[in-house]
Amino acid sequence: MPSKKIHVREYNVKAHDRIIHTRVYNFICQYCQEISQRETYATGCPKYGDKCNGVASKCLRSKK
Repeated sequence: MPSKKIHVREYNVKAHDRIIHTRVYNFICQYCQEISQRETYATGCPKYGDKCNGVASKCLRSKK
């Protein structure tokens, strides 16, 4: 995901344009405990990986 330009509407500050950047996070998925890497615009580390996204039916580890 490339960086993107967003428009921030006026609330307590004057309306302005801002460029937000992506970050790559390396973490352990809270659901399936696998090491995951995810690129996101979020400011905090994600909880779930892209493979299962916290849903049991999509988790490759829970299938037997």
